[in-house]
Amino acid sequence: MNKFLVFLEQRDGIVQQTSIDTWNRVQKIAELQGAAVVSGIIAGPADIRQLESTITGDGVIYHAADESLRLYNQAYYTRLVADTFKGNDCSALFFADTAMSRDFAPRLSVALQASLLTGCMKFDADMPGGCSRPVYSGSLLSTFIPKRSLRIYILSLSTTDSSCSSRGHIDFMELEPQSFTDEPLVSSVNRIVMHEGTPDVAEAAVIVAGGRGMGGAQGFVLLEQLAQLLGGAVGASRSAVDEGWRPHAEQIGQTGKTVSPALYFACGISGAVQHLAGIGSAGTVVAINIDRHAPIFDVADYGIVGDVHIVLPKLLDLFKDFLKTK
Repeated sequence: MNKFLVFLEQRDGIVQQTSIDTWNRVQKIAELQGAAVVSGIIAGPADIRQLESTITGDGVIYHAADESLRLYNQAYYTRLVADTFKGNDCSALFFADTAMSRDFAPRLSVALQASLLTGCMKFDADMPGGCSRPVYSGSLLSTFIPKRSLRIYILSLSTTDSSCSSRGHIDFMELEPQSFTDEPLVSSVNRIVMHEGTPDVAEAAVIVAGGRGMGGAQGFVLLEQLAQLLGGAVGASRSAVDEGWRPHAEQIGQTGKTVSPALYFACGISGAVQHLAGIGSAGTVVAINIDRHAPIFDVADYGIVGDVHIVLPKLLDLFKDFLKTK
């Protein structure tokens, strides 16, 4: 019987939506494979009550509520997850494809002597551990399989496919406190926190993103106003981040974050292939650009040819008038 373990990432005590989506997707994979058991692990204090209405399927979620695990620590987290994985005799470990997992999963692959595949979009149920992921800046989809000599594998999933046929029953189990003070290396972490109430660009259902066409940091004020109005987040292209107009945490694309919002505004973004690689899973894409031949229009569902500094204020007024009638 296959046993899957899902790492559920928490931030400030809240389990991230990308991890919840990964759990639900792994439940679907377990359904397709037949006899498979799914369990989860949360590191650090977290409000597990939020999960009762958002996760699906059956399984056990282990919660290590140690205060020392509140902030990400590579050594502590590796020890906790490796012990849980081995203790449950699991065959596969799943992550959401986040900045944490990209740092965390390689160390675990060494600790567990496991094959590691990251950024997986599709999982092959007929080929244990096999998955497809984008290559060449998202222009192709390539299939990879784990090394056969390794019995176990680790996958990070990049999409938010959370479909599952049943709600099921989840048991929560608190783990006994552990001592992590004997770890030889302890990292010093500086946290850069976004404005309160601002959603993470990787979690947001609506993203208003800007590029070089915004003209400077001041141009993003319009995007902030639109994002706040729609309850979304502000994103940026690499060029805007390189110019210092926006923080790297908001960067979308091959060297930034892969996002899956229901609605994506691309404002003053030309649509380089590296940026398009990060929005392949977006729902509706709206592009605003002064260049009618910009590549972004090839992937946009709706396009407006015009100066963003003229179009956005008018768009803001229309949204305000529309929301007043609701």
